This record gives sequence, C-alpha cells and structure tokens, in this order.
Amino acid sequence: MIDDERICVLGVDDRPGNLIALEAVLETLGITFVKANSGQEALEFVLEKEFALILMDVQMPDMDGFETASLMRGNRKTEHIPIIFVTAINFQQRHVFKGYNTGAVDYLFKPIDAQILRSKVQVFIELFRQKEILKHKAMELERANRHILAQQRALKTSTMRFTTAFDQSFQFMAILDARGRVLELNALAKELCDAARRNTVGQYLWDILCLGNAEQHQSLQAIVERAMAGEATNDEAVFYDRNKEMHSFLRTVSPVRDETGEMLFIAVQGQDISKRKKAEEDKQKLEAQLRQSQKMEAIGTLAGGISHDFNNILTIILGSAEMAIRVSGGDHEFDRYIERIIMAANKAKDLIQQILIFTRQSDVQRVTFPPVNIIKESVKLLRASLPSSIEIIQKIDSRSGPIVADPTQFHQILLNLCTNGFHAMEATGGILTISLDSVTFDQPVMRGGDEIKAGTYVRLTVRDTGAGISPQHLARIFDPYFTTKEVGKGTGMGLAIVHGIVKGNGGFIEVESEPANGSAFFVHIPLAEGAGEDRNPADPANSNGGESILLVDDDEVFLKMTGVMVEMLGYRAVSRREGSQALELVRENPNDYDLVMMNHVLSGVTGIELSDKMREIRPDLPIIICTNPGSAALTGASAGKPVVADMAC
Repeated sequence: MIDDERICVLGVDDRPGNLIALEAVLETLGITFVKANSGQEALEFVLEKEFALILMDVQMPDMDGFETASLMRGNRKTEHIPIIFVTAINFQQRHVFKGYNTGAVDYLFKPIDAQILRSKVQVFIELFRQKEILKHKAMELERANRHILAQQRALKTSTMRFTTAFDQSFQFMAILDARGRVLELNALAKELCDAARRNTVGQYLWDILCLGNAEQHQSLQAIVERAMAGEATNDEAVFYDRNKEMHSFLRTVSPVRDETGEMLFIAVQGQDISKRKKAEEDKQKLEAQLRQSQKMEAIGTLAGGISHDFNNILTIILGSAEMAIRVSGGDHEFDRYIERIIMAANKAKDLIQQILIFTRQSDVQRVTFPPVNIIKESVKLLRASLPSSIEIIQKIDSRSGPIVADPTQFHQILLNLCTNGFHAMEATGGILTISLDSVTFDQPVMRGGDEIKAGTYVRLTVRDTGAGISPQHLARIFDPYFTTKEVGKGTGMGLAIVHGIVKGNGGFIEVESEPANGSAFFVHIPLAEGAGEDRNPADPANSNGGESILLVDDDEVFLKMTGVMVEMLGYRAVSRREGSQALELVRENPNDYDLVMMNHVLSGVTGIELSDKMREIRPDLPIIICTNPGSAALTGASAGKPVVADMAC
C-alpha cells in the first residue's frame, strides 16, 4: 500500500489565505498539501514532484489558471495530472467549457462546501493510489518478464551448448525412452543408423543399428532391457557403418533418473576405439619385428664372427690349392683334383657371402651377370624342397641378356615369388612355371603410376595355378606386413621386399591374378648397358718384384700361407703376429717397406689404430687392412683416410 503522507495535492492561488483554508479542510485526509502562489511556481512544482491532484484558482495575475492548465497539458510529464478549477466568478457556461478545454476535470465554486471538497479530493486520491499500485505491479511484471526472458536466453544457450556438444561429439550417443525406443541420436549415431534415409525416432535401437550378426543384435537388446530395469552396463561391441566398415566401440548403457527416482530416459554412449586397437596391434607387430630384428642382429653378429674365422680357413685352403697347382709340375690329373678343391672353396666363400647378406652383415654388391645360371641353380633347390604335388616348369630364353644387380638379391626375388606361389598351391598342388625372356619398350610407358623408361628389360615370370588373389587384395599385396596367409605361413614382407629390390634396380613388377585362376608375377629389370661387351678388366702389369711387404696377423697358419703366396709372386715377405712388433719395425726402418697388409682384428690393437700409428711415422705408407665383409667398425673408422679395406680376407 502507498502511504497517504506520500500522496501530494497541489494548491495554486495568488492569495495565501485561500491556500491555508484549503489545507485546513484537507488536513483530515492525511495527505501532503503543497502551496503555490502563482502559475509559474505551480509549473516548477509539477516538474519536480508527482501530484495526485491540482486545485487551481482561475483568476491569478500574470498567468491565470487557464493558461497554467494549458501549459501543463502540453507537457508529457504533467499532462496526466487531474486539475480542479476553484473560482468565485464566471458561472457562464462558456467559461466552464473553456476550463474543460484546457484540461480541467471539474469545477469548484466558492464558497466551497468542505464536505464536497474532501469527497472530490478523496476520489482523486484513490484514483492516484490505484494508479500507483498498477504502476508498481507493472514494474514487478516487467522485472518478472525480464527475468523470464533472461532465463529463456540462458536455457536457449544451454540447450544450444548441449545440442552442439551432443551432435559434434566423437562418441556415439543415443537417448532412449524408458521402453528402449529412440528419442534422439547425435550425428555419429545417425550415420551408423543411416538416419538420413529412414526415420529412426520411435524405433528400437537394436533394430536400426548395423550390428553385423544376430549375437551382437541380441546383446544390445539385452543390455538396453537391463537399463530399463535400472542396471547400467559397460562393455565392448562391434558396429558397422553404412559402408560396411567395422568399428569397435566401448559401450555404456545406463538409466537416467530424476530426484524422485523416476526414470527419465536411457543414455547410450559408445567410444570408437578402432584406431586405438589398430595402434595397439601395430605396436605389437612393431615389437615383434623389433624382437625379430634383435634376433637377426644377434645371428648377424655371430655369423660375422664365424665368417671371419671361416674365411681365414678358406684363404689357407685356396692359397694352398693355388700353390699346389704351381708346383704340380703339369700333372693334369692332379690339377683337376686341386681345381675341384678351389671350386668347392669358392662355393663355400659365396655361401658365407649369402649368409652375411641375409643377416645384413654385407653391403649390396651390384655386378653384371646373366640371370640364367641363378635361375637354374634355384630351380634345383626348389625341386629338392617343394613337395611332389608341385610341378616346376622352366621356360628359359638363353638369349636373355645380362642385368646389373646383386645376384643374391635376384636369388631372393626368385625364391620369394616361388614360395608365394607354393603357398597358393599347397593345399591342392599345381604347376609352378618359371620363365625368362626379354621385352623392349620403344617409348616410355606408365606402369602402376610410374613412368617406365624406354629400353630393353629382362623379364622374369613366375606363374602358379593356385587360388588367385581377389581384386580388393590385389592393390595391397606389395604393402609391408599385408598378408592373407594363415598365421605362421608368412610375415607379409616377402612381396614388399621383392617390390623394393626391383624398384631399387630401376625395374618394375606387374601382377595378373583372378580368384581360382592362379597368379602371375612379371619382374622387369633393365638390360645391362653394353651387354655382350667384355667386362673383364685387363690384368694389371706385373711389377718388377722384390718389393718388401710387411704382413701382420695373429693367425700363424694364415700368416705363413700369405707369406708363401707373396714370395711366390716375387715379393719379399716380413711377417709379425703382434701389432706392437710390426709398429716397432716401421719405426726403426720406415722406408724399408713398400706395403703393409694387416688383419683388422689383432691382439691388443685394431687394424685402424695400428695403421694410424704407422701413418704418423710415415704418412705415405700404403696399407691394406683385411677384415670381415661389411665391417661397420672399419667402414666408419676409415672414413676420409687413405686406407684400403679389402673385402677378400
């Protein structure tokens, strides 16, 4: 309620006595009566305060009541204030109408009846009071409306945030009603449910998800039914998208209740862990490869050590055999036996080289060779190792020219392709055909997205009559670790290695295959430039002989054999088993030696260290260091130094 003392009534009269009389009559109403002695003063009051009513005399000097009322009605701030004219003259009707026209709501004529005055004033006070109450309520409604609008904006913002987070979440999210029917799906869930082509709202989730099999379908239905009974579930599941690609998900299905415990809806969430699982699988593969690599490194280290000692033995055998031929006196029968020893020793040497290449202890050595002989030798090995259910057919064009490659790598290409063909025919048997011919391209051609240079290529073809390769797998067969074989039948690296070797030699490989109709691999390697020319370099002119060669090796037998061979060639050999002894000889007589030949592995010192010390004494001293093939220590240590690393020892 509004306090009456706060309600103001303005009295306007140029005679103070009249105003006092009015104030006395209205005193019992409990209001505030404000007195103005002129129209100008009245105008100032109404601009400062709010009045419930104005009691104004008509006859006033300077500005009469009509003019004052007219000015009040012309101001938006005061136009609403009711005015009662109080006058003792001008009872004529025209004056009364003039007063109403200027904004008066009533007239009081003097002498004024006190009861009538209070009654009329009381009416306007009550009207003012009700107006103020309405104004107050309007303000409260306005505040309430602003609060509601603010809440609506906050709710809209919150809803927008939720909708954005819901739709843009990388998780599968679905909201189901208490019976398991779809209320809302986020973007990922819509994609998996193919919501763009069908209505999903109101459907059971297990009826619209592509679960792949009945077991997964029943599993989801059972989990949702448990959620309907109030039980939450976490498990792993498999979904299929509309492209039939499989996705592994961590799935959570849980009921959501209000504060009274009543179920509002069922929330289904799924986190796609396909990439994580693939990463874990890749990690396991890498760990397996690392373990295999470490095994191969250990084998390689062992093979490197064995090959060093074995090469020393072979050197003694070969050296002794060559010396035996020199002293045989022309006994041809005896020479044939010795030549067989030399042939066998050279094969053993090549075998060691292959072992070192296999264990990555030897560098790739590209030479010019005809692949015919390697194919024939490989076929012999294959016939002995493959079962009788696999028939091997050779179609070798002996006119196929030589290629420039590593013979061991070419052998690996052939064995990998043949092994691949054998696995394709292992269950049923079949025919393995190995062909060699040549093909010429008169101009560059495109093969597998690469431009192949014009020229002649030696073509190796390996064809099997096995199960063939499906089109979707054909594009991936050269990918590392890709395999369709059973566990234990392959690592997925065989064809990748073949592809890498062929590309590394400037060639290319093509494949033809159909399911149930076998496969054919065509390996093209460029024909060696100048094929048919004599590539054997002329023997260097023999020196005059008599030069002094210092031999250093801790193997006494090897040292003696090398010394004999050097002397047979017309040189003078000086042998020492200890590096310190050899160094002392050079220090005492640095110019007495035309060449130093030493083993890289010596007791107490390496060949590199010993050669450095000798070079400090005599910088121009020629030195040959004999070492195991592919010695990383020698290769790294001799970088930038004039030291010859002989791979033959």
